[in-house]
Amino acid sequence: MSFRLVPYGVMSGMSLSSHERRNLFYKLYTVSPSGEPSQFLGTAFPIAPNGGLLTCRHVVDISLPPDFAVAVFDNERDRFNPLPIPPIYPNNKSVDLAYLPNALSRPKTEFFPILSPNDLKIGEGVYTFGYFAIGGDSRSIEQGYFAGKIVNFFNYEKSNASASFTLPYAILEGMSGSPVLTYHSGPKVVGICIGNRNSRILASEIVEYKDDRREFKESVNRIVEFGVAHHCAAIAVFLSQVGARDFIVSSGQVEVPNL
Repeated sequence: MSFRLVPYGVMSGMSLSSHERRNLFYKLYTVSPSGEPSQFLGTAFPIAPNGGLLTCRHVVDISLPPDFAVAVFDNERDRFNPLPIPPIYPNNKSVDLAYLPNALSRPKTEFFPILSPNDLKIGEGVYTFGYFAIGGDSRSIEQGYFAGKIVNFFNYEKSNASASFTLPYAILEGMSGSPVLTYHSGPKVVGICIGNRNSRILASEIVEYKDDRREFKESVNRIVEFGVAHHCAAIAVFLSQVGARDFIVSSGQVEVPNL
C-alpha cells in the first residue's frame, strides 16, 4: 500500500480557522461550456500532497449535458477549475468514493492525513465541516459545522474496503463528500460523509384502561435521521487500489503546511 506511517505526537484542540476552511474544503459544480456554474454537486477535500481531492462517487458520477463539465471551485484563486482528469472510482459500485487527481491543476501542499483505522473507536468524538444547499437550491449554499460521537460501525469486520459507520447528525444535501474529522495528535480524517439512514423510534406510549374490557392505547413515534460515512479503513484501501501517492495514514503528529 502506498502510504506513509508517521510516529505518534501531541493532541491538539478542535477548531477551524478561516484559512483552513478556505484551503481544505472545496465545492463541486457542473459548469457550462462558457465556464459558468450550473449546479452545485457536493463537497471535496484534499487527501494527498499532490492536489488530489476525495469525494463521493454519487457526487461526480453523473450524466452531463453536451460540453458541460464537473469543476472544483478553487477558493484560493477564486475560479472554477474543470477536472483535468476524469474521477477514479472503486471497482465495487457499493463503495461510494471517488478520487479526483490533480483536481486544482496546480501544486498544493495542504491535505488531511488519515487516522490509522485501528485507532478509531465507537464513541469517538468527530466533526464535519461542509457545504449544503438550503432546500436543495444550488443557488443558496451555506457552510456548516456539525459534531458528535460515532454511533456504530457496520461492514467493518466483513470488509475494510466497504467499512462504514453511523453519525449522530444528518448529512444535509450537498455535504456528501465532506470529511469526518477528529483530533488525534492533530486533525485526522476518519471518514467521508455519504448519506443518511432514517430510524423510527418510539418516543412514548400511553395505555389507558376505560373498564375491564376496553383499552385505549396511544403511541408517539419519532423519525431520527443519522448520517452515514465510509470508515477511514475504506478510504485507505481505495486510495491504495487506485494508485494515489503519498497520502498519510498515522496515529501521530503530521507536519502538514497550514494544518
